[in-house]
Amino acid sequence: MTSVSRTLGRCLRETGQALHRFGHQCQDSTLILETFSRHRQLMPLAASAPAVAKDAWVAPSATLVGEVDVSGEASVWYGAVVRGDTGAVAIGKGSNVQDDAILGSGDVSVGAGVTIGHGAIIKSSTVADGSMVGMKAIVESATVEQGSIVAAGAVVMPGTVVGAGQVWGGNPAVYMRDVTPAEKAQLTKSAEGYVALAGSHATSIAA
Repeated sequence: MTSVSRTLGRCLRETGQALHRFGHQCQDSTLILETFSRHRQLMPLAASAPAVAKDAWVAPSATLVGEVDVSGEASVWYGAVVRGDTGAVAIGKGSNVQDDAILGSGDVSVGAGVTIGHGAIIKSSTVADGSMVGMKAIVESATVEQGSIVAAGAVVMPGTVVGAGQVWGGNPAVYMRDVTPAEKAQLTKSAEGYVALAGSHATSIAA
């Protein structure tokens, strides 16, 4: 009986999807046909499941797996992957993990007001409050202290400590200079801007 029910259920779902597509084809050709996606935004793993604060935002195409904690006003953007499968990942209040960034491969701690740029990779590392990791930068088994900047494309090697208020860049990343007052203000502005932008996206998607 169970086998029959499953087969019938699958047939009914496929029939419904076919009718949905046919209905769109019969209507105005300018209508947008959205492809159905089976993407899992939040995926439990063993005894762990992602925890997302009510006022945080996770993009529909982002993926959170296992032991992941997203604090209030934080955002995880389109295509980003946060894997808490081999360690816990914590994303602090008001931080943003931008498009296609990857966090995981061990414990990862992202402080408050942090910006993780597009395509950046953070493995087994700590990124302290008010810092920024630039686009496509790689930080592995390292510590990025408060208010510092890892330049776009930089590769921070295991065991490295990026000092508070410093700018590091290159491959391998090295100290370049101290963060300027203007850059410090921009770090705060960037994080706050993403909090507002995430709210706008959340409202539009929910509409």
